[in-house]
Amino acid sequence: MAKSKDLRDIAITHYKNGKKAPEIAVLLANKVYRATIHRWICQYDRTGSFRAGKPTGRKRNGRTKRLVNLVKKRISSDNKRKSLRTMSQDFGSSRSTIQRILKQDLKLKCYRRTCVQKLQSHHESSRKRCCTWIRKNFKCEDVHKIMSTDEKISTRNRSLNPKNDVIWASSRLDADMSSGIYTKEKFPVSVMIGMGVTWNGLTIPYFFETGERLNTETYITKLLPFYKEEGDRLFGHSNWCLQQDGASAHTSKESQDWCKRHLKYFIPEDRWPPNSPELNPLDYSIWDSMSKNINYQNVQTKNDLEREIRRAWKKIDLNYVRQVIGAFLRRVSSVEKHNGKIIIDEHS
Repeated sequence: MAKSKDLRDIAITHYKNGKKAPEIAVLLANKVYRATIHRWICQYDRTGSFRAGKPTGRKRNGRTKRLVNLVKKRISSDNKRKSLRTMSQDFGSSRSTIQRILKQDLKLKCYRRTCVQKLQSHHESSRKRCCTWIRKNFKCEDVHKIMSTDEKISTRNRSLNPKNDVIWASSRLDADMSSGIYTKEKFPVSVMIGMGVTWNGLTIPYFFETGERLNTETYITKLLPFYKEEGDRLFGHSNWCLQQDGASAHTSKESQDWCKRHLKYFIPEDRWPPNSPELNPLDYSIWDSMSKNINYQNVQTKNDLEREIRRAWKKIDLNYVRQVIGAFLRRVSSVEKHNGKIIIDEHS
């Protein structure tokens, strides 16, 4: 393709030969806008020549090739000092310059380290094998008939996000005075919850009694009948499938036998990927959404905590639930594609 300077010289030559801007645009096969040609002609008539203009903007003296290479080597090295502040100190540059190098020159984004459960090699192979089985045996319409269940302990200690829970103040003292200190109880009020999620909505929360723990006996006598009753209610007594994780109470022979006797469909313990919270809609989204809707300042007793959980449960929108469940098969495929490794916020 011809450079702009070459096209401009050709256009001016045609102009000197008596051509008008529309005619020149046709002669140049519409490679240049007529308005551009007209601007060139006006500039030529006004000055009689063309001179290269001075480059706009401040002279580039910070983001040099040497500094870009230094940052690139630091990012790819084993050196743990990779924050903007430390690199700006080490390289004698400003923080904003290092940030522009990372974003504009190297096209990089900053991601925080995530703490996940460590998987053994046999866990990864088992996860991949189970995900392959799920992908081959469950279509989108089949996922709409699954009830995913989970149990967790909820406490009065609210969750803290160090990245986003920030206080803007003139000093550390002012920040501390403006709720800048997060206090955590050693023995907080707590309650254990069991719940299921389906395409048609959530089950009501099941609250364990004080001193009650999740074991095979409790699971068979109380929790599984509760899940079956709620599943029949949500699915209108049509066929549905129970999904449970790899907790020992779930995978025990007695629990598996109960499911065989009382449920028409369920995912057996050898078909569900072990150590896979990123595949359970409750674990990878819904529990966190409910936690954000709990007002922990109103919690003083166990009854207060249960009341707040019920209030947060009522705020969960059905469209949101279906969007979360819709990511299930994509997550399964992603685990399979990554050979059973842990995936973080990847839905494709």
